[in-house]
Amino acid sequence: MNKQIKVIDLCNKLEELLEKLQFSEDSRHRYGKALKEFSSYVDDSEYSQSIGVDFLISRFKQIGGFVTSNEHSKDEMYYFRTIRSLAEFFNFGIIFRRKDYSGEIVWPEPFRECNEKFLTSKIEYGISYGSVKYYRGVLKDLIVSLDAVGIHNPKDIRYYHVEKFIESMVGWTPCTVASKISCLRQYFSFLFLNEFIVQPLGEKIPRRANLGTRTKLPDVWSEEDIEKILHAVDLTGPNGKRDYAMILLAARLGLRVGDIKALDISDINWSACTLTIVQCKTKQPLTLPMPDDAGWAIINYLKNGRPETDSTSVFVRHNPPYDGFQPNGSLNHIITSAVTKAGVKYNTKRSGFHTLRHSLATHLLQNGTGASTISDILGHTDPETVKHYLRVDLPDLRKCALDVEVMPYVR
Repeated sequence: MNKQIKVIDLCNKLEELLEKLQFSEDSRHRYGKALKEFSSYVDDSEYSQSIGVDFLISRFKQIGGFVTSNEHSKDEMYYFRTIRSLAEFFNFGIIFRRKDYSGEIVWPEPFRECNEKFLTSKIEYGISYGSVKYYRGVLKDLIVSLDAVGIHNPKDIRYYHVEKFIESMVGWTPCTVASKISCLRQYFSFLFLNEFIVQPLGEKIPRRANLGTRTKLPDVWSEEDIEKILHAVDLTGPNGKRDYAMILLAARLGLRVGDIKALDISDINWSACTLTIVQCKTKQPLTLPMPDDAGWAIINYLKNGRPETDSTSVFVRHNPPYDGFQPNGSLNHIITSAVTKAGVKYNTKRSGFHTLRHSLATHLLQNGTGASTISDILGHTDPETVKHYLRVDLPDLRKCALDVEVMPYVR
């Protein structure tokens, strides 16, 4: 989206999008009501997320708080949804449909400016919607922790307050703790450079914390389970043709689900039998050979299952307007549906696309493929990431080996 746009113009564009996405008449009415009030509130101003938050605060001060338990609660909820959707549309050009509803975070006044500017800087840097959502969640938890010890202004934060918050992460996996700490380091460095705090707290935060965290082993599928899952997919219908091709890309190449959803028709070089993408997570390019079975599965879907659409995405939703998948969906239901039909027993925590990526890495390690080669195949920016799979004992590796063809390029 244009980063300078009048509120009224942005609201009109959002209403056009809601109609294109075939939102119900009731939903469009409720969104329209909130958009009209918001446009009236800001008059002829240009849009900013701060103005949206100001509107929410003003709106709920008028009614004495956010209504959640009476017949008007649905109407009030749509004010949050509308302002959140405007922010998503402004920042990412799309809105994210979801069944759950967590509302828009309204930061405490002393933290509003610094938090919004920090998140805006990340969006302008080009990080994904999921990463912005994750950063926002870490900051929310931090502020709740600070509030519990009486800290309500960023200038009052001292390093021991940050230490206490990091200590509260005990029990999380090392990867999760490292990710949260990275977010904190970036946040406090930004605050110091922009004079929101007086001490360089970001420089003091360690890259890793020894919290006695549990070790999480990668989840893998056996060869037998993988074959059962693939054979359980119904290839007679368009959904099955699409799902089968997506599962194969994850199982044969270890692609992340975000990269599978973002795969563009132009990414595939049919004459060279390769696909080239820019990874959604790392923003790094990755070129891999196309396995025969995955290639034929994609061709079958494009010719016999994909609906007519202007979208250039290989895989699209099979409901109007037949656009590509939204970036924030995990699509775990595709795997769990096939697993259920196959009659394979599974842990609900190990049923998503990422388990296929884990399985490929484990298989390659078991077959003696070097860590640097596996990192190249999986698109890791840090070869040390592969050591995550080395924590599984060799006997366990033999029990859960995934017997897929090792392509010539990994030899």
